Amino acid sequence: MWIEGERLQVIDSALERGGRAEVEQLLADVFRTPAGAAAIPSACPMCRRDLVRNSLPGVSLFVSACPDRHGAWMTSDVVETLRRFVDEHATLAARKRHQLRILNRLLVILGALLFAGLLYTYPERIVTTLVDTGSRFYDWRVSETYWPERGLVYTYWQIDAKTSSINVHDELMYFTRLVALLDDGITNRLNIDGVFKTRRSHDEYARLYEVYRTKQLDVLARMRLLDVPAKLASIHAHMLFATEQQVRFYETFLDAKLKDPAVDLGRMLGDVALQATNKALHTAWDEIRRLYPHLDSETSSAIEAHLCGYDVI
Repeated sequence: MWIEGERLQVIDSALERGGRAEVEQLLADVFRTPAGAAAIPSACPMCRRDLVRNSLPGVSLFVSACPDRHGAWMTSDVVETLRRFVDEHATLAARKRHQLRILNRLLVILGALLFAGLLYTYPERIVTTLVDTGSRFYDWRVSETYWPERGLVYTYWQIDAKTSSINVHDELMYFTRLVALLDDGITNRLNIDGVFKTRRSHDEYARLYEVYRTKQLDVLARMRLLDVPAKLASIHAHMLFATEQQVRFYETFLDAKLKDPAVDLGRMLGDVALQATNKALHTAWDEIRRLYPHLDSETSSAIEAHLCGYDVI
């Protein structure tokens, strides 16, 4: 089945207007199209350029996309898998308060089809795209009484305990619990980051930093309570240090923001605590790859994406 680039633009426009029913209808129209033959042509039907084979990391599928973004070709098995994906998440969305989260996720999957030229090699790039898509919707709404659970966008990448190549129970449980805990930590980081992207009063900046600090120190306290196998002690120490330094960085960011509201993250990149956070998370990931050189792709993507989401830069 060939999906033309304009379809994504129409879906994107409807999503921005908040037209949930309209978006669902458009998605249904896309997937109602007959899948066609299983064989994939070698060239784009519009520009005749060779199609490029690309993966969809979130659903472990492959598509052939036009490098000029005219569209993408999917085989019948890919179409059926995406149909099931839409059905499952549409059902879930009906039970959720914030239904646009699910639509944002679907938009990212479709977007991956049409951005072959960007060569999404790592899962965190897809996550970053999703976070950026929804950031403007949430940033200005963050308050002392509304602290959106933005870490939920990372539920694409979770560890499957039954299929993971980590076959030592204690080690597998550690990473499973760490990833779940990082969902909360990512929420806190994204919310305070969003606050500092928007214009607020000095008092509001200070109050919302305290909300972040309290919540992130709670994440740190729960992280300290995790059962840590001896083999993973060094990784755990890096995670604790990264969390401590992240809280310290945002305190420094707050001080700079109170002196000059125009200060943004770009002007804070030289901060010592920010660099320490980034280095600790990268070191933890390097250590994980060293200890598990044959880590399966799903477990690897889940851990890497969460470490990336937890990092400030």
